[in-house]
Amino acid sequence: MARIELEDERVSVHMTPLDEILSLHGILHLPYSHIRAVNTDPVPSPWFAGFRIGTNIPGVKMAGTFIGGQGIVFYDFHDPKRCLTFELAHQHYKRVVVQVDEDQKPELLAVQIRERIEGANV
Repeated sequence: MARIELEDERVSVHMTPLDEILSLHGILHLPYSHIRAVNTDPVPSPWFAGFRIGTNIPGVKMAGTFIGGQGIVFYDFHDPKRCLTFELAHQHYKRVVVQVDEDQKPELLAVQIRERIEGANV
C-alpha cells in the first residue's frame, strides 16, 4: 500500500517499508504537469505482466517495475479495487498503479489530483 501526498507541484507516493522491499523501489514523485490522467477503475491482475523487477504473486501481490506490451509500468497493490492509476508522460513509467492506504479514499484523491492537474495545465 501507499500513502498519497498531494504537494504543491507533484504527487508523492510513499510506500510501506515492506512494499519498498517487495517492489525494489522507494518514493515516487509525479509532477502534476506529467500526469495525463488518473482513475480508480479496478485493475485487472494479469498472470504475466511482462519482465519484472519486483514481486508478482497473482491474486496476492504485485509490486515493482514491469516491462511488457504496455511499456514500463509500476505496480504496488493487493486489492485492485482500492487503486489509483496514473497515466504519465515524460516519465520513466508510462503508468503507475498503487493501492492507497486504508484511511485514504481513492475516489476523493483522484478528484483532488484532477483539480491540481487542471491548475498545472493553465
